[in-house]
Amino acid sequence: MSKIKDALQKAKREGMISDPFAKTESKGFAVEGESQTRVVDYTEEAVRKHKILTPYFEDHNLSERFKLLRTKLISETQSKDERSLLITSTLDQEGKTFTAVNLAITFAREVDQTVLLVDVNLHNPSILKFFGIEEDVGLVDYLMHNRPLSELLVRPGIEKLVILPSGKPVKNSAELLRSLKMKELVKEMKNRYADRYVFFDAPSMSNSVDAMVLSEYVDKTLFVVESGRVQPQQLSESLNLLNTDKILGSILNKKN
Repeated sequence: MSKIKDALQKAKREGMISDPFAKTESKGFAVEGESQTRVVDYTEEAVRKHKILTPYFEDHNLSERFKLLRTKLISETQSKDERSLLITSTLDQEGKTFTAVNLAITFAREVDQTVLLVDVNLHNPSILKFFGIEEDVGLVDYLMHNRPLSELLVRPGIEKLVILPSGKPVKNSAELLRSLKMKELVKEMKNRYADRYVFFDAPSMSNSVDAMVLSEYVDKTLFVVESGRVQPQQLSESLNLLNTDKILGSILNKKN
């Protein structure tokens, strides 16, 4: 029986479904051509460790805070059709990826929204780690080796949420993200469906110029600020590096 159970679990993890860029009313995505998206379920251990809002980690207060944030963001962006949001911070380890992942999940739970979560931290990719999924291929392979997106996208077992991982770390991240191919990809992500929000988990401003480059492609930028760690002057200097019209606001993250 254990062998049968293991086989069923493996089939579930490695099952193939259709291109997430095509949607249906029931699942958010539908069959379109031969392109397919990998299904790799998140692990209980990982989502508990990283405090990701799933059935394995139910935190009412945290969930309500993200619902409130979702409501505010929808109010600010939907009427203007600004659905591509870059999430960055001044320093590393301020809770940027934690915020991006939980925000994406919260938006995916909305009845009328589908979500694409993109890891654009090409130096230190981390989104898949938060789900307990091994990093393999991703955005880097699309930009450098022309791998089809259908081979790179991942569904982590959460309805209406699709992830585009970063792939293996690279050094020339700014050059890749500044490329015309990346610019056109972001445009495609933004414009293909009216009910999709796209969240980009970017490096911190202190770590590279990547967030500055990407901020020009997306509609708005959100800053994650760790309470008690970042000084006002540091935050101000980071904000001054971006186009003022692109800044949507900041999110205060208080670590326990």
